[in-house]
Amino acid sequence: MRPLCRSHIVPEFAYTPIKNDKSQIYAVGRTVKKVQTGYFERMLCSDCEGLISGYEGKFKKLWMDTIPPEFRHLAARPLVDIIYVEVPNYDAFKLFHMSVFWRAAVSNGFKIESMSFGRYEREITTLIKEGNPGQLGDFPFLAVLNLDENGRPVPTVSPLAKGDGRFEGHHYYLMSYAFCDWTFIVARPGPDWMVDLEMRCRQEKRFLLLTVPHTQSKSLNLCTEIIQKLRQ
Repeated sequence: MRPLCRSHIVPEFAYTPIKNDKSQIYAVGRTVKKVQTGYFERMLCSDCEGLISGYEGKFKKLWMDTIPPEFRHLAARPLVDIIYVEVPNYDAFKLFHMSVFWRAAVSNGFKIESMSFGRYEREITTLIKEGNPGQLGDFPFLAVLNLDENGRPVPTVSPLAKGDGRFEGHHYYLMSYAFCDWTFIVARPGPDWMVDLEMRCRQEKRFLLLTVPHTQSKSLNLCTEIIQKLRQ
């Protein structure tokens, strides 16, 4: 049996903005303690670790190195409550998020409670290993940029949580990392409008990102606004 690597669920670079001056972060479990690194488990073989590291590197350059402390400097075009972030390689962008949610789902401890993606876990595993993001609308996702009262992006990292009920008939899951709250729909394909949304994102090589102030609700009802903007 091949040895397993110490694999982070959320990449270490996502923890960097929340570290203190001693490079420590607060890990919350049964107790609160200071640690030097984000959560990890022995999960992946060296080949799979290397594959996923490739997706992580592209995401870091695209996203983490683009969103600075001041939101107004974000390399995107403001559009009321939505901005467009350039995503030249949408396949790699999607595979990165698929890998983060998949790692959390199959992990022993980086989730709020016991849960799994059921039969889709194996399908997502295969897609990630093959470098295949699936068909348009397969395992779609949305994001809300976390902003403080001064309009600055807020770095947070939170474990996997299952959404209440279903979203348009599908199970959905939530995580926070890379300045955003991410919603991952476990379906292939997802709702028709999300198929259309991904098609547009791919054609225009950009991702629609909601920018909702911290004082407002970040429920999935906000998707209605995305649809309206998309169809204008």
